[in-house]
Amino acid sequence: MSEEVNKKSVGQLGEDLTANHLAAKGWQILERNVREKFGEIDILAKTADGRLHFVEVKTISKGYADYSGMAPEDNLSRSKLMKMKKIAEWYANRHPELFGSGGWQIDLVAVSLPDDKAGEGEVKLYSNIA
Repeated sequence: MSEEVNKKSVGQLGEDLTANHLAAKGWQILERNVREKFGEIDILAKTADGRLHFVEVKTISKGYADYSGMAPEDNLSRSKLMKMKKIAEWYANRHPELFGSGGWQIDLVAVSLPDDKAGEGEVKLYSNIA
């Protein structure tokens, strides 16, 4: 298996785990993988209080984290955060009916997967990062 395919599968597993985790907390998953030429939203969700959440998911396998000394959240670059802000503002301006007075925010979810990709990973939510 190529490294690129493996990275995509790790990323997809992390996004799936995150969507399930957020749904279990009562969040409504509205969309996934919203793509525009200037950015992407991994998960778009809404909480019971009407707040719209633009969720960026960063995933890493435990073996790679141990080898590199990195945590998944270390992979959120300033450039990626700026793109997130841009697409969140663009989306929110086009869909104000989705959040009304609840407002919106950008969140980061960091996922650490076991090396065998079986079982549960560790999911950490960082709220309102920008």
